Amino acid sequence: MALPSRTRARRPWLPFAKAGLVLLLVLGAAWGLITVAQRYLGLQKLVIEQVVVTGTRGQRQQEIQKLADARCLHRPLFWFDAEGLRDAVESKRWVRGLLIRKEPPDRITLVVQERKPLLWLLRPEGIFLVSDDGVVMGRVDPADPSPLPVVVDPGSEQDKAFLGLLNAARALKAAQPDFYDRIAEFRWTAQGPTAFIEGFQAPIYLDRHNPANNIPNFQAIFVDELLKRPDFTKIPYVDLRWGDDDYVAVGPTDNGPAKTVAK
Repeated sequence: MALPSRTRARRPWLPFAKAGLVLLLVLGAAWGLITVAQRYLGLQKLVIEQVVVTGTRGQRQQEIQKLADARCLHRPLFWFDAEGLRDAVESKRWVRGLLIRKEPPDRITLVVQERKPLLWLLRPEGIFLVSDDGVVMGRVDPADPSPLPVVVDPGSEQDKAFLGLLNAARALKAAQPDFYDRIAEFRWTAQGPTAFIEGFQAPIYLDRHNPANNIPNFQAIFVDELLKRPDFTKIPYVDLRWGDDDYVAVGPTDNGPAKTVAK
């Protein structure tokens, strides 16, 4: 007659239970040590008490500050939802990117990278900033820098025309920043990109493919030649599309037909 077996049934969960128990004991001991150190030894709690926002200013800075404070203050420095914060900030149309810096024991710094404004867009509901990558960033903030070329003409706000103006503005800002800074209004006409500068009522026709064409010549003759003309206020246009580096075309006036002006 066979004796009953003394072998116990295998318990595959037992090693995991032991490991879990050990982990709980270790975490409990660590928590206890941290609590004692914080209470009696002055150890910092590593909890976010300050959020610093840089890279922007004015209403936009206040907007990001409020959002970040709500999501971060009084939360563990190394356990708060950084990706959720990033998604919330980068959902703003004027934000190109965000850098989050954790600065123990109790501070984080947010470095906001704004899109670079290139044009102002005038609409019935207000004036809006347009970035160099064509994104309407939002309304103009009083803290924004000096005025940008503004697009007022409704026909110039249509997709194809506005894209042409956007490309022209980018080219001018890169190649002829002084002239770009002088533009008060930008418009798309039958002649292509057309600029209006302060103190000169005549439209300035720019080349579609090379908007910076002949601008140095125009700037050279503007003070020495055009401003001294008795018919200065009656000049109907200045055309920079034709020729190379030798002249600019000035439209006809009461005092004479259209002509070219050498530099």
